Parts: sequence; C-alpha cells; structure tokens
Amino acid sequence: MYNFAPKIFRKMKRNYVPFVVAFLLILGTLQCLKSQDAKSRNIVEVLSVADTANNATVRIFEDKRIEQLISNKRSSGNSRVLNVNGFRVQVFSSNAQHTAKIDAFRVEKEIRDQFPEQMVYVNYFSPFWKVRVGDFRTQAQAQAFRSQLINSLPQLRGEVYVVREQITISGK
Repeated sequence: MYNFAPKIFRKMKRNYVPFVVAFLLILGTLQCLKSQDAKSRNIVEVLSVADTANNATVRIFEDKRIEQLISNKRSSGNSRVLNVNGFRVQVFSSNAQHTAKIDAFRVEKEIRDQFPEQMVYVNYFSPFWKVRVGDFRTQAQAQAFRSQLINSLPQLRGEVYVVREQITISGK
C-alpha cells in the first residue's frame, strides 16, 4: 500500500510557506509601528482617548508641572542622570512625631511656589523629616542661593544651612 500523505503535506507546505512568511512580516511591522506610536505619546494622552467599545473617556486634571516634567523627560532623550558630590540647602529638619511630616510638605510648597526652577527634596530619615533644595556643584553656589532664600523667606532663617550631599545632574 502506497502512502499519499507525505506528498500532500509536502505540497501544502510549499503553497503555505510564502503566505505564513508574509503574514509574520506584516504582523511584525504592525507591532513595531504600534510600539513606536506608544513611545511618542505619554500616559495622559493614551488615557484621554475615547474607548471604542462604549465610548467612555477618562478626564485627567493634572498640575502643569507634571506635563512639563513629561515633556522635559521626552526632550532629554538619551541624556543620562548622574549622581555626584555637591551641595544642597537644607531648609527644614524635624523629628516631631505628629507634625514633622505636615510641616515638611508645607515648607516644600512654600519653596516650590517661591523658587519653581529649583528642585526640592523631601526625605524621611528615621526619625527626621528633612527638606533640602537645589543641586549645586559648588559651595559658593549653594551659599548664594541660601542668601536669596533667606531674603525671600525670612521665617526660615534659623534652619537654613548648606549641606554636602550627592546631587543629581543630567549629563550627555
């Protein structure tokens, strides 16, 4: 008895191989385009698009600084973030159990409102809440900002001083 199955399968393989290869190439190309589109849009834009199934939309109310941070991150592209030795200006430190956290974020808001161009860092190192400002390469730069800070917010005068710390800078 002669077996015809191998001939039929060989013939089918030859006929379907070009279609399978073409299908996989098209699928790969579409997947690549989809991932490139997703990279060019931020999460806010993705969520704001209406759902096709039930036409639902998500409304997002965001601070303008968030949008600015997203656009800065996208525009920086291939720049790196480096941690180097530098200086910051410490404006608050407290270990008062019930009020320190609230006070730290209040001070942070005051400084962000007064100096929006400066980075403000709120940290908790048990048992202390600390607020530090800036990423200064030299002590002289930090001292100059300290003077500016005291002139703008004199109520913080007693707690403002320069500290040595690892700072964050962006490099190319």
